Amino acid sequence: MPDVMHAEMEMCAGSVSRRGAMIGAALSAFAFDRAVAQSQGLRIVAPFSAGTVIDAMARRLAEALSLHLPERPVVMNRDGASGTLAFAELAQSPADGSSVIFGAASPLVVHPHLRRDPKLDPADYRPVCQMFEQPLVLVVSRRLELRNVADLVELAKKRAGALKFGHYGLASATHIELLGFARTAGVEVIEVPYRAHGQLVADLASGALDAAISTPGTFDTGVIQPLMLIAGQPIALYPDLPTSASLGFPPALPVFGGVFARAGTSDETLARLARAFRAASEEPDFQATARRLGVLTIFGDGDAFARRIKEESLRVQALLGRLGLVSQ
Repeated sequence: MPDVMHAEMEMCAGSVSRRGAMIGAALSAFAFDRAVAQSQGLRIVAPFSAGTVIDAMARRLAEALSLHLPERPVVMNRDGASGTLAFAELAQSPADGSSVIFGAASPLVVHPHLRRDPKLDPADYRPVCQMFEQPLVLVVSRRLELRNVADLVELAKKRAGALKFGHYGLASATHIELLGFARTAGVEVIEVPYRAHGQLVADLASGALDAAISTPGTFDTGVIQPLMLIAGQPIALYPDLPTSASLGFPPALPVFGGVFARAGTSDETLARLARAFRAASEEPDFQATARRLGVLTIFGDGDAFARRIKEESLRVQALLGRLGLVSQ
């Protein structure tokens, strides 16, 4: 069966020369140095497969960036291991800003507390900027003919240990939310990790999968029924859907993310990256795509993003402790 949640990318290397930087600055207030721009351009790695929210956002972001850079960035998907594969590869790329990840912060916020992985050290990365936040949603196959979360919990108790719940892989936010839901509801379910979002949706539609923790705006509500928004308040996409907070479930684990570069990238290059991504995030087409997918566009500079990652990591550590989970 599949495994993970959101898509990755990578980029080509290019050296940053003083002369190139001057030419780049002349081309645009947001331009990268000319040497990088004239190599293979900026490469944006999406840590999840095609069809996911991260993939759709990354590709719209690349289009928006093309309005502020000498040439359009290249988007590459690098899905696997709940997004950590993309981060592991970024750690081996040149520290020159030519390759970045656009994705959720989960590999740096959640993963270190669940599994000790020598290939993933948060110190190997520099947060460039936060760009988004997104709630999750509990969905079920319409073949179950359930009306609400109470019906789902009743069915899960009646068929103890038999219902199949999908998520996007170990240490993903969807995995943690599933564990929290099952613990709070007092039910036992079969966890099914997915690598490809499309397969998870297909299995829900066919009835091979009973329920899942997923991202909003990426499925046909005619065959897949959303039951609960995992958030503190409603969003425009599902204004009438009950929230986890209103139903008495634990505080939601926010899916937030943005752009990451390799540690060692110069402050000057990080600043240029942040300015370019901020400008792109304000483009109307990018904003429209975010709204359609139920994503909140929230920009924060590198320092603010780093603080958020640290704060949420501590909160996740406490949550996992309450769930009885420890690093392995």
